[in-house]
Amino acid sequence: MRPGIASVPLPTVELQVRPAFDFLVAACSDCGELDELLPEDRRWLVESRKRFVAELAGNACIEVCSGMVFEVSRMLVDRYDITLARHVVDLVDSMPDSELTEWIMGELLDDPEVGALTRRALDGDRAAFVELQGKLDAMKGHQVLGGQLADIAPATRQILHWWLPLYEAIEPRVARMLERDVAAWRREEVGRDPFAFVEKATNGLRMVNEQRTRRILLVPTYFGRPYNSMTRVGDVQVICYPIADSSLGSADRLAPPSSTLRLYRALGDESRLRILKLLAEHDRYLTEISNELELRKPTVSHHLAALRSAGLVTVTAQGNMTYYSLRRDRVEEAGIELRSFLAR
Repeated sequence: MRPGIASVPLPTVELQVRPAFDFLVAACSDCGELDELLPEDRRWLVESRKRFVAELAGNACIEVCSGMVFEVSRMLVDRYDITLARHVVDLVDSMPDSELTEWIMGELLDDPEVGALTRRALDGDRAAFVELQGKLDAMKGHQVLGGQLADIAPATRQILHWWLPLYEAIEPRVARMLERDVAAWRREEVGRDPFAFVEKATNGLRMVNEQRTRRILLVPTYFGRPYNSMTRVGDVQVICYPIADSSLGSADRLAPPSSTLRLYRALGDESRLRILKLLAEHDRYLTEISNELELRKPTVSHHLAALRSAGLVTVTAQGNMTYYSLRRDRVEEAGIELRSFLAR
């Protein structure tokens, strides 16, 4: 540290049991994996999504917004009274369309690359909206915004109202899973290194200390397993992390742990093994891996998500940059053949 420059204070870490967040994850079409759920919940989600498509098919904005509903979670950060799914629906019903749309688009507004463009689009500039659509589609590899901005708030309300009675039927049982998970983590000491605690809870998401993050809000999610869903509100980093296998409460003693299945699924793909080989040499950014393997960034992101959920890769977020590292301790656990391949 250079003389005269004060160190940045460490952020506080908060663990909260709030099924409201998990409700938004369950209603989102782009979160979690079916294989990570208990059999009854897997059936529930498959049947519910089929009904959702059948009843709301043909509405392009609803199809797109169903991948964006997690952004509603931004409104919940400092609203500790919003704990259940019904509270979320009451909240979105209480605000005008313009305010709800601002919350949903909030992370884009804060983005240094598209923030100004998003503001112009929200202010009614149609050309800016079309340009924003093109930029986001190119970045994500699929359609992110559809229809008109004016359609986002009504479509989001319709989606949440549709999912509410279905989720409420299972909410008490899911809440018990979330409570078990947070109780287990609260027995551990955050101590002097909150980042190590976050990395352990999220199974490989490493953060660095920076001025813009003063608080880290860790919220457990069941329907988001095995992934982390993240959003930022001001100086608060929100992470919906996947609950551990031990929190599920499954009575099937023969069922293999999801972490074991995740590991071997991740290794059963040539591109993922190539990524691990690159990371065995040194840490890399997404663009580097994409260029090296001649794969599109969205494809590489998908592979990295699978490797991260298997515990094989650590993701380090530093400002607007993210880089990936090999978790060598997990490689040691994975077996001799993998170690031999990475050492060649």
